[in-house]
Amino acid sequence: MKTVAVLMSTYNGEKYLREQIDSILNQSNVDVRLFVRDDGSSDNTKEILTEYAEKYDVINLDFAENAGVGNSFMNLLYSAPDTFDYYAFADQDDIWESKKLFEATELLQKSGKFLYASNQENVDKNGNSLGLRYDENCKIHMTPVSILEKNMIAGCTMVVTNDFYRILIEESRRPSEELLNNRIHDVWLAMVASVYDGIVYDKRSFIKYRQHENNVVGAGKSSLSKRIKERTKKLSNKKLRNGRSKLAQEICLKFPEQVEKYPFLKVCANAKKLRNKRKLIKAHKELRSYTGESYLGFVCKVTLGLF
Repeated sequence: MKTVAVLMSTYNGEKYLREQIDSILNQSNVDVRLFVRDDGSSDNTKEILTEYAEKYDVINLDFAENAGVGNSFMNLLYSAPDTFDYYAFADQDDIWESKKLFEATELLQKSGKFLYASNQENVDKNGNSLGLRYDENCKIHMTPVSILEKNMIAGCTMVVTNDFYRILIEESRRPSEELLNNRIHDVWLAMVASVYDGIVYDKRSFIKYRQHENNVVGAGKSSLSKRIKERTKKLSNKKLRNGRSKLAQEICLKFPEQVEKYPFLKVCANAKKLRNKRKLIKAHKELRSYTGESYLGFVCKVTLGLF
């Protein structure tokens, strides 16, 4: 039976946590161990986790200081034992179908790819279905440039092989904490897998992706007020700006051999150079096709050095 380490980062997740843990422990035809890193919760999350760990010996807990969602998940990956066949990422508030991990590992084995990701069934806070996140006609972009622009692959669906796990945990290839505060773990995993042409995407869903007021990343469209708030936050905090060029810089630095096949990433990594600004603006149609940005908005970002 295949072994899977499930990695879950929690933060003030008391409301939906029990249902998610139950669904993970109920996985069929795989041998699961759950590794949880609590990112400094102040509600009853720690008590719930302790209760489960005392009841089930397949749960490992780490009560840690707040590092932010991206760094918390990557710290979990770095600290996980290297003995598992596969490694999966879990949010604290979703619900997994019992065959989720088995289907993922089967497809990884058949495809020979590094990283599995799937569609999601959106549900409301009470678990009522809102339909699939992506319909069957939606094209899921998995190239490095498309992921740089807009990642469509959700971390809560990701399962990776042991071979890819070993690449990701190499100290010389780890992303900076600064990047993970700007672009979280799922974007980094998707980007690394993409430069290896290592992603297999499943249009089926085996996860109920809960939408509620406290989602870190949600599937629905943000309200105008929320978008304005997010953009104002980015403009006022330099660390949150230039997410695309920072991601490109990191992938070029940490995976130079693979990036040779994608020279445009080097243009994106050096987006403040005048000649590269021209190249980005020239490629605006492709780049904007992923994000839906207006031409004027895109040109302004590039010109002002905010790419």
